[in-house]
Amino acid sequence: MAVHDYTEALFGASGRKAIVTGASSGLGAEMARVLARAGADVLAVARRGERLEALAAETQEEPGRIVPHTADLADGEQVDAIATAARELLGGCDILVANASTWSVARIEKMSPEAFRQDLEVNLHSQWRLSGILHPLLCDSDAGRVIHVSSIYGLGASVVNGLGAYTVAKHGVVGLTRSQAVEWGRDGITVNALAPGYFPTEMTADAIADEKISARLLERTVLRRFGNPEELAGALLFLASPASGYVTGSVLTVDGGWTAW
Repeated sequence: MAVHDYTEALFGASGRKAIVTGASSGLGAEMARVLARAGADVLAVARRGERLEALAAETQEEPGRIVPHTADLADGEQVDAIATAARELLGGCDILVANASTWSVARIEKMSPEAFRQDLEVNLHSQWRLSGILHPLLCDSDAGRVIHVSSIYGLGASVVNGLGAYTVAKHGVVGLTRSQAVEWGRDGITVNALAPGYFPTEMTADAIADEKISARLLERTVLRRFGNPEELAGALLFLASPASGYVTGSVLTVDGGWTAW
């Protein structure tokens, strides 16, 4: 077998049908690109439709295609409609990358109930709801894959004050990952999580731009630099591909050594 054929059989996604949420920018957009480059047809989901259209146009020469789908994951009906879109536009779902995320910066004791609830709604509840409604499609796949995007703050407390609600939600994502892995293993579905460290995105821009905060974050990062979005590709393809067929209930950190301390 040629090297290309071997690596394609292990890590390729040709003919696979994927959904990526939070795909209009940052890590979500990069993960949609990676899957399209590996041959998957990707339903790219986010609120900003114009960003999704631009992503689809940018990647039209890739082996796989990106299909834009506008949805607000804080709206339950719009979350439910993603399953319908997957059936009609892709013909099913083999891979779910539940990546959409938000955070409200406020100390826990000063947060409004509405802001705390919003963080949990987008970061945790929507991932539970979306993966649940996609369960029948994932069961129909010959190798269903759920990849929840948690965070280093799903494994420990934030070193930046004000991210308490986000941290609580991301811990919940790890619990959701492990619970679904146990319950869905009999259905042939693997459920794992990615836990990224600090990458330059819209969400992290203010922290990285602040010299004091940035220095503190880099001091905590073993490799002493922030990640490049492209450095998520290997971890994502591993969890989405046949290579991870016997891996489930795991949390894969891509964090420059943050959690090694």
